[in-house]
Amino acid sequence: MTPVNLFPMCDACQLAKGTKVGDAAFPRFFIHPYFDVFVAERVVYLKIEAPFEAPAFSLEIADHLEPADAGLIRKHIRELAIHLRYATYFRNQYRRLLRLAHAMRSSGQDIRQTLETFRVGAADPSLNAWEHVFYASVLENDDLIEYLSTAQLPPLL
Repeated sequence: MTPVNLFPMCDACQLAKGTKVGDAAFPRFFIHPYFDVFVAERVVYLKIEAPFEAPAFSLEIADHLEPADAGLIRKHIRELAIHLRYATYFRNQYRRLLRLAHAMRSSGQDIRQTLETFRVGAADPSLNAWEHVFYASVLENDDLIEYLSTAQLPPLL
């Protein structure tokens, strides 16, 4: 056992990882946060698609990655079934976002500015932390910001 084959992960990911190992064709399935320096930058984006009353979510790999790094990210997401596990997380975050937007509008707060504060706070410990990915992706979606700022929001859940 060496540091190179120990992958620090949350408990849920560690459970999904189990004893999976690569083979000759694909020697690695998982990102290593200490040795894969490309993860210092954001490597996934959340695509949030209208209708914003009931949006669709999908994870996208960052365009700036080298092909081998993008391939490793895809394997990591596939092997840990991240898209399945985080669908619930993003839906819950979105419901929370709607409640927050309602409260911000009621108190006269600027939606974009307040969400930017949330994004900055969520960047610690990582730009790839799910909360940061969520808020950054919301802020990058001008149509969604317009919806949150001006549209009739659905009844609070």
